[in-house]
Amino acid sequence: MFSISLARMKGMRIVVIVFVFLFFEFSFASNSQVLSFYRNQQSLFSSGQARRTELEKAILSRELSPWFRITWNKKEYDVPGTTLTKDLQLTRTLISKQKTEILKSPQPGSARSFSIPANTLVVVLKVDSFWAEVVEPKQKLKGWVALHYFHPPAEDKGVFLTVTDSFLLQHPKDSSEIITTIPRGYRLIPQKFEKNYVKVQYQGRSGYIDLSSVIGRSDFAMWAFHTKKGWLGISHRENEFLLTVDKQKLKLEDFLAYASYQNRGIVTQKTNDDGPSIRSRVEIISKKAHRWTQSLLTEHGKVWWRSDEDHTQSLDEATEISSEQLMKRRLHGVAFAPGTPLKGLVSADGVFRTEDGKNWQEIPQFSGQNFPVSIHPEGVWYVGNYRSYDEGKTFEPYIMWDKLTQQIQDNLHKVPRHLRITQIEPMSHSRIRIFLDTGVQKIKMQAHILSQEWSLVK
Repeated sequence: MFSISLARMKGMRIVVIVFVFLFFEFSFASNSQVLSFYRNQQSLFSSGQARRTELEKAILSRELSPWFRITWNKKEYDVPGTTLTKDLQLTRTLISKQKTEILKSPQPGSARSFSIPANTLVVVLKVDSFWAEVVEPKQKLKGWVALHYFHPPAEDKGVFLTVTDSFLLQHPKDSSEIITTIPRGYRLIPQKFEKNYVKVQYQGRSGYIDLSSVIGRSDFAMWAFHTKKGWLGISHRENEFLLTVDKQKLKLEDFLAYASYQNRGIVTQKTNDDGPSIRSRVEIISKKAHRWTQSLLTEHGKVWWRSDEDHTQSLDEATEISSEQLMKRRLHGVAFAPGTPLKGLVSADGVFRTEDGKNWQEIPQFSGQNFPVSIHPEGVWYVGNYRSYDEGKTFEPYIMWDKLTQQIQDNLHKVPRHLRITQIEPMSHSRIRIFLDTGVQKIKMQAHILSQEWSLVK
């Protein structure tokens, strides 16, 4: 009996030893995941590999790096956020969409500096593809904040950004004496336009820079407000002129405000040979943020590695609230799908959609904003000047503002100061009616849900 028990005990000891060995082996492997590291966040190829534990012991800093999926020349590309510039990065001021925390440094999780309520105007000091350093002008407080919490004021004429290293010239001509070189990516405030040049100031020196070497808010304009002609649909910029969709060529200095394409980007740094070149206009399909961490390795120096190797997070993360939470907000518009009252839209300091009538998911595209909402009996969902054919999952513009502006001018013989949709009303026979504030008077326009031929309702 004793010998049998001893044998069993020895067997059990062996099993326990093997189990413990396998447990620690598994734990060591899971905590020692091998990751690739890079010289910088734009590197296409890794510089080496190291265990996650080794990288985590030597962390210097962490960053969120935006990436965009874009379309250009009928092809799709994934590009780093640093290679694109958006209209939001070219303004002198910004307006908060919602109550926003201003941080002490441009780092996720940084200490809070102060907060601002919705619709607060701030002055921009610095900007990159994700962060902006801003000043609240009344309190004179300064800090950093993510750009996607803001929208640009239409009347902000913006700055010019150099897309290449550019000469600052003494006079507005090619043969002029060179004062100095302005590096790529520098923000310049335009002073006046002359021929194909704009006068700017750089490090205390005034001079001229070639307009072909910079981009500005006018390069993103869907429509622009002219001092004499009002809002005009814009095709593109040619040096110191804006070309309208109806072929007018007008001086850039005569425009006072811009309404820009929200999903347009301009390439300011080329990443591969077959992709879009510098100054190419591209359409942004989606946005992601990669988590990057910088570590100091003994044999390699400072390196960057992806701490979210298996996943990325959306820049436009949606929030979900209950009906009870929603009712505590000020409601600006409500719409439910005919025949299925559990599905609907609500505008309440953000636009939310529901599929069960209880839980409401914020639509990131309209975060912190208030737009009129409507759902047509034929299944088209409307939010402001956007529509959805998939019950609010994705939205696209349904109004060509330049064409609508022209139709209003032809009917009223008045130039609109601005155009703002205040109400959307579904009509029978597949028609939709919109209520507009033009800044001159309030009007109604209607059209077929698939048409751009708007008619004035008298």
